[in-house]
Amino acid sequence: MHVLLTNDDGPLDDRACPYMKYLVDEINTNTNWDLSIVVPNQQRSWIGKAHFAGKTLTTSYIYTQESTSGSSADGVNKFDGPFNTPQHRGPEWQEWCLVDSTPAACADIGIHHLYSQTKEKEIDLVLSGPNFGKNAGNLYVLTSGTVGAAMEAVTHGKKAIALSYSFNSPHHDHQVLKEAAHISVKLVTKLYNQLKELKDIDIFSVNVPLVKSLKLGQTKIRYAPILENYWKSIYAPSEELNEHGQMQFHWAPDFKVVHKNGLVDFKHTDSRVLLEEEISVTPLKAAFKFVEPLGGEIVLDADEPTTESPTIDYFLITVPKDSYIYEPWVEAAKKSGRFQITSDKRVLAELKENSKIRVFHYGEYEDLDLDLIGEYPNQYFIPSYIYRKALIRKHFLANTIHHYTVKNPDSVLISAAPESYQLEVDYAEFLDDSLDEAYELRDEINSGTKTWILKPSMSDKGQGIRIFKTVEQLQAIFDSFEEEDSDAEDEDDEGDDNNGVIVSQLRHFIVQEYRSNPLLLPAYDNKKFHLRTYVVASGDLKVYVYKNILTLFAGSAYVEPEDKDGEIDMAGHLTNTCLQEEDSPLVVPWWDLKDDKLTEDQKQRVFEQVCSITGETFKAASSVDKINFQPMDNAIELFGIDYLVNDDLSVTLLEVNSYPDFKQTGDELKGLIYRLFDEVVDQIVAPLVQGTESSNSSSNLVPVLGAN
Repeated sequence: MHVLLTNDDGPLDDRACPYMKYLVDEINTNTNWDLSIVVPNQQRSWIGKAHFAGKTLTTSYIYTQESTSGSSADGVNKFDGPFNTPQHRGPEWQEWCLVDSTPAACADIGIHHLYSQTKEKEIDLVLSGPNFGKNAGNLYVLTSGTVGAAMEAVTHGKKAIALSYSFNSPHHDHQVLKEAAHISVKLVTKLYNQLKELKDIDIFSVNVPLVKSLKLGQTKIRYAPILENYWKSIYAPSEELNEHGQMQFHWAPDFKVVHKNGLVDFKHTDSRVLLEEEISVTPLKAAFKFVEPLGGEIVLDADEPTTESPTIDYFLITVPKDSYIYEPWVEAAKKSGRFQITSDKRVLAELKENSKIRVFHYGEYEDLDLDLIGEYPNQYFIPSYIYRKALIRKHFLANTIHHYTVKNPDSVLISAAPESYQLEVDYAEFLDDSLDEAYELRDEINSGTKTWILKPSMSDKGQGIRIFKTVEQLQAIFDSFEEEDSDAEDEDDEGDDNNGVIVSQLRHFIVQEYRSNPLLLPAYDNKKFHLRTYVVASGDLKVYVYKNILTLFAGSAYVEPEDKDGEIDMAGHLTNTCLQEEDSPLVVPWWDLKDDKLTEDQKQRVFEQVCSITGETFKAASSVDKINFQPMDNAIELFGIDYLVNDDLSVTLLEVNSYPDFKQTGDELKGLIYRLFDEVVDQIVAPLVQGTESSNSSSNLVPVLGAN
């Protein structure tokens, strides 16, 4: 087999091209391949399949001998040369031809003008690499000179393999590189045979992780598609003009953001395979592909006016620009390429005058134009249902679930939703009257066998939640609420910075048996946690669960609820991050949790319960309480649903929140929110507004109701 080896890293160099010599020695030592090497005379990364049009190219030559068989990397990349002409060395020397151009030009010249003639044998395979760094994800693949040289080979009728080595450290392990070369040669041999048999495949893009665990027969090799990812910009404006007064833009790709976005994308892709320390193989066709359903003849009507105004789709965003969610929503709308983005509410007036204008308005609930919702349902689209109390108010949710499970005794909600008792208390002194009406609850409390949790129906951020065991403790809780209420009025303070509750503004409460056996993970200091699950409801009615759920931990280790001077200390029981005093509450993506008590299969089992309970909850709301939950065709809504994972890995529904506080995700995991908004805009908002089907399918938005 005659193999042409090229790259985009240039000639041997400990920093710019540190890996290639290992592969060359492995080929020459352990195969019978006829190896020819043509590479750029300098580093040419990020150049894709470019040519220097109009430039006359020249060649030079270097020579190497076997140098990687020892135990050290010292001197591995030494060579003789460069020389202007071939030196005709003996068989112990490997010739390298250097071309003062691009990787694509090297492929062309190597195929047609150098070794196919001197060796009187056509090139069978063009092998490009191993690249200094991964080529996983479309950001890297589409710009890679390594992949570009392989694509060039295809345009000359040759099959090709692009080989890239992903590294985590600039310090290269000699033994790992030898093992990577050994595996690469074995894999290239296998893939070349597939290329000969499978006519629809032109190129294999291969990524090998340079990790200590890399070993032939142990490291898994998986076919994987390319990760779809995107840049913001790879340039940044300079603060200074040049000497001619011109603006300047310097090279500034944000590789850290790209890496973080890859970490939170759990789809099966080349990037995810590498993160699992496995080898990815991506079969490719080197061609632009005709996209259905467009086809047939295009007929232009000569009499048809050409000045008719097109439909304009606006993404109107009216949340403050310093809001945590402003930038992710704007970036998602930009990335979709389907909207004009504005913060000017005057487009709503234009909407009334022009039927060609459609607006998706992302703003706070109070900022939405309720008149437009009904009058212009095909032009005005909003991020919230108007009536959804059946879900977001705790006593309504309890009623919804109760009535649904009475009619559906086999529902998952029977075990997933704790039995709830309702209390209506205007003032603390009326608690006894309320307990008389809820006599079953009084009897349960007086039995003294259970611990109870009290939740105000309309509060959020964990405010007003208390644990108690006796009626006396419950009375003391309501007495303390009134004291806090009075203090807040005196200080003109609504109490948002503490865990209090304004009794004068709230009257509905629910009481549930406290689930005192949460799953505790030793690796996370046995702190109680809940799952924050983002759920998207669309139209009337499709529901999706965002797979990248979060694990929000309490501020201190969990202890069984104990009386302390007549009341139960809430420390270790409340997992709402906004109540924690520390600057950086512990928030971990569910799939990233590492603990011996929690296997990947168990995580999946929990996730499947979350999906099942979520779908059933929305089904209950839409079928039981049609007054207080009314999905609309021109609306979507993002909910934050909280779940508790119990020690037996069962899942308990805690509450449903509208306009969830995405800030709980934190800046470190903001990529999760960017990805969520990207997919919501692309796969739910744009199709809803434009009346089209989603252009992509995503394993991150998992359909749980009404969507296949």
